[in-house]
Amino acid sequence: MKNAIQYYYNLYPDDIHQKKSRCSFTYNQEKYVLMLYSDDISLVKVIYDFHIFLLNNGIYVHQIILNRNSQILTTINNEEYVLLKISSNIIKRLINLNDIKNFSFLIIKANQRENHKNKREKTNDIFKILGRENLFLLWSNKNDHLEYQISQIGLKYHLISESFHYYIGLGETAIQLINQIPTANISSVAHKRLDYKSTLFDLYNPLNLIIDSRVRDAAEFFKSSFFYKKDLENEKFEQTIYSFLASSRFTNEEYIIFFARMLYPTYYFDLYELIIIGKENEEAIKKITSKAADYEILLRNIYRYYRSFIQIDPIEWLEKL
Repeated sequence: MKNAIQYYYNLYPDDIHQKKSRCSFTYNQEKYVLMLYSDDISLVKVIYDFHIFLLNNGIYVHQIILNRNSQILTTINNEEYVLLKISSNIIKRLINLNDIKNFSFLIIKANQRENHKNKREKTNDIFKILGRENLFLLWSNKNDHLEYQISQIGLKYHLISESFHYYIGLGETAIQLINQIPTANISSVAHKRLDYKSTLFDLYNPLNLIIDSRVRDAAEFFKSSFFYKKDLENEKFEQTIYSFLASSRFTNEEYIIFFARMLYPTYYFDLYELIIIGKENEEAIKKITSKAADYEILLRNIYRYYRSFIQIDPIEWLEKL
């Protein structure tokens, strides 16, 4: 890898630290990370243009470094890589809610500046390509796909078969809730996935960015914390969610999207997919199912909190809890 970095980027690192799909190094007191790129190659140019848009609007993300051929992707050992330059101000620590809120706030400010400039044609195209415009269809199609898949392979996975339809049901409730919203607000920047173990490197990684509602990251952060964070105190955790909601000044639409995301069991479906492809043992599903009743209580309490200040259609099974 060292020879490839020297050849393609004219950089001469002394030490390279390799970890899974990335290797990090320092050269001339500058930090770099060479990352394996495994997403849609057709999106690379759009991601590059998007990261330039963010940098030009004063929003820090890691800088994508072009190779000696002025290309974004570099083929090394038949795999595609992207080189990122990391600010020396980015320390190694886990993200927190303030990091998520501050990043979202900067994006809103950048959008406002861009609107004032009346130069939105190119960025509108980027937002459209990277966006998740129809959450109702995305979730509906995912549920349909998973239901078909489990009908074909369910007998092989006893624990998944026992729990699968419960989580599909949670997904259906989320879909019904999203269907109440005439138009979804996707004019913000979010991440493919952030969780309680994500770092500042992940937060500012341009390869991890998508266009979605600004509530996405927080909802995923809260869900992963609930199911995987050790020594979580449910009462304090619930109050943290209320404090976050009260201070975020969401629109009614965003409040509903947030609750729909809390309902939609990405934590289960992500683990399900890892089990199916053999990267996780089926026993791991118990981490999720053992907390299902407690999570229902959390959902009920958030739902009741919502009913005190916004209009939301009744959800029958939450009313009965």
